[in-house]
Amino acid sequence: MKGTVGLLPMKLTTDGVNYLNAGLMVASCAVAYAVPFELFLFSYAVLGPLHYLTEISWLHDRNYFVQPGRTVRGVRVERYWLALVGVTLAVMLFGLFAEKAAIKVSPVWEIALLYLVFVSASVVVLIRNRVAAGAMIAVAALAVALFSGSAYFGLFAVFLVTIVHVFVFTAAFILLGALKSKSRSGLLSLGVFALCAVSFFVYVPDAQGYAAGGFVRETYASFQTLNAELLKLFHLGGGRSLSEIYDSAGGLVVMRLIAFAYTYHYLNWFSKTSIIKWHAVPKARTAAILGLWVCSLALYARSYELGFIALYVLSVLHVMLEFPLNHQSFAGIAKELTALAAAARTRAPRSVPKLAP
Repeated sequence: MKGTVGLLPMKLTTDGVNYLNAGLMVASCAVAYAVPFELFLFSYAVLGPLHYLTEISWLHDRNYFVQPGRTVRGVRVERYWLALVGVTLAVMLFGLFAEKAAIKVSPVWEIALLYLVFVSASVVVLIRNRVAAGAMIAVAALAVALFSGSAYFGLFAVFLVTIVHVFVFTAAFILLGALKSKSRSGLLSLGVFALCAVSFFVYVPDAQGYAAGGFVRETYASFQTLNAELLKLFHLGGGRSLSEIYDSAGGLVVMRLIAFAYTYHYLNWFSKTSIIKWHAVPKARTAAILGLWVCSLALYARSYELGFIALYVLSVLHVMLEFPLNHQSFAGIAKELTALAAAARTRAPRSVPKLAP
């Protein structure tokens, strides 16, 4: 399997890629233990924008993994879905600016639209029958409307675009790769991923050995909601105070998990040289991507909050555009597991009936 890393061509076998990723997992885990808040802020600002730009480019070249040739009234089905993504992004951007301007705006519409983008992504990927597709979207819209009054309505949306995207979906990609390649190294990389995540809850160093500085606390303020909700989810605290998030042992467990998940999510993407095929990307597009990345770095260097606001569109956009691939991955996992189960039944020895005397 050929690939390129940086500007140097090299050959990577499937095992080689899996061992490389296992090493990246361990490295991400180790740094997350040492400086969790700093690692996240670095990865989000430096690796994140390059990930958004390159993945959006890659997804575009593959038609966002929507089934080809499908049309509704002469219009390709992915265009309807992309229009919904655009509307959702615009509403989210309005909500962000309203929040920064201290204008009280209910987030119910942006959350509802996000759920519809997620559900409709499964429709454009997996369902060909128009009646079934329409029925599923209608049921999803009704469910979202009924669910909008729940306390979990916004919480699930926060998880979907953050920890589910970088951790759960990444784990699904690793599992699918291991099942398809049927390699021990693939299963090893999945095991290392799981062990790294579990280690944060098993080995918990004294919280007094690490202290987040004033700059870190101020810069990380936009992300605190995720930490507070994960503290409650894992029963590590109430998530009601900044001290819990930054100074408690439970707060550091959560932050290490977040830092590890985000950092490895980005590194895993850049390690997929044979899938992304960097060398095949048009030079003009590569130059544009690198130019925008450098601009993003300059914005973050100027002001982290300014960089966060400016890159918010790309961040949310790449999450939504990946939804069809996420659904396809879970469908692929189900297909591979079904095939394995069928093969196991075929290989199973059949009992020989005894002859009656």
